[in-house]
Amino acid sequence: MIEIDQIMSDMAMRRPVFCSEADLQHELAMELSLREPHRQIRSEYPLGGDLRGAIDVLLLGDRPFALELKYLCKGFAAEVNGDKFTLRQQSAHDIRRHEVCEDVARMEAFVRRTNHGAAVLVLSNDPAYWRTRRRADTVDVAFDLADATELAGTLQWGTRAGAGRTRGRDAPLQFSGRYPLAWRRYSDLGVAAGRFRYLWMPVSSSGAEAHRRRANRDSGGSAFREGRESGDAGRFQGCRSPAVASTCLNRLSVQALVELSLQGQEWSGVSLGYSHGTHHQQPKPGIGGDRF
Repeated sequence: MIEIDQIMSDMAMRRPVFCSEADLQHELAMELSLREPHRQIRSEYPLGGDLRGAIDVLLLGDRPFALELKYLCKGFAAEVNGDKFTLRQQSAHDIRRHEVCEDVARMEAFVRRTNHGAAVLVLSNDPAYWRTRRRADTVDVAFDLADATELAGTLQWGTRAGAGRTRGRDAPLQFSGRYPLAWRRYSDLGVAAGRFRYLWMPVSSSGAEAHRRRANRDSGGSAFREGRESGDAGRFQGCRSPAVASTCLNRLSVQALVELSLQGQEWSGVSLGYSHGTHHQQPKPGIGGDRF
């Protein structure tokens, strides 16, 4: 895992402000290279698989780590260490909040596919992103990035969102993990819009694993339903040996197992303990119960 607080603290001493997101990407890659010279670093690395787009910064090694970056700017002009910086005011805060959340969803998908590490890093000098908003009925409330809030579950636009705002980004975002938001100080240049904060969101590997477990359960339940609906009565009931029964059980969801048991089906004497006047043995270790 990347020690982001120390990295950002050291980088702020050298670069308290950036010209653009590309400038931030370049400097962060340089900082990571100085800290871990044995690891190769790639920029704009293709996500691969069925995922579109590219990873902003990818650290290679025993367990690669992907970083998605966002630089959300408020209008700013100042001279810092002899360099003149002019940041344009970025509009459409709602769309930019959605883009950050979309990056989190993309990184979750990347982690599920590769088992690599990943995180999303946001740097901003616009308090509109970290301050609590006065209204709770905005069309982008699900994508709120305010400090001390949390992103989790299914995120989608409010019903009043116009087609122009949601075009190309109307699909709900489904998070497997939970992401408490805590903005941290990056730099303060002592001028208007000169206070920068960052938001660090490591993608939850446990959330990705939970997503895989749910997918496995769903596919197991679907397999049972398909077998039942097609009239294939012996598809799972024919599992008579303990070894084969274990394989069959692992393909079923808990719901499907309960339904089988309620129908009086037995698996070489093993069931969930729901009986119809007949004694059934409890599940053997590794075959049912806690495995799910």
